[in-house]
Amino acid sequence: MKRMVVLALTLLGVLISGCQTVHYDLRPPASDSGRLCVTQCSAIRETCRGNEINRAKIEHENCESSAQNAFRRCLAAAGDAGKRKECEQRRPGCWTSENTARCDDDHRTCFSQCGGTVVKTVK
Repeated sequence: MKRMVVLALTLLGVLISGCQTVHYDLRPPASDSGRLCVTQCSAIRETCRGNEINRAKIEHENCESSAQNAFRRCLAAAGDAGKRKECEQRRPGCWTSENTARCDDDHRTCFSQCGGTVVKTVK
């Protein structure tokens, strides 16, 4: 199982290294009302990010709990050291991560609607 994790992380690193980097330059609106609006957009984004982080945390905790319960059941049914070793080898890993991309996309849309300018640069 650990070999699969190392392999997956290595593959992910190779894939990411070949990707282009996208940068967004946010230029605030000139008006006071526009700047207030942008502040509200930022607050909404932070709430969205917090919700996404909490979702991923709960999903990970649920996965870990389920995996631990399955492992315990396997060990309880295992009769010898070989079977217990099989339980350890089949023990699943839990992978979760927050995806805040939607929060950032929504923030840029909100920012533009408030009169700000969003400049996208691809490197």
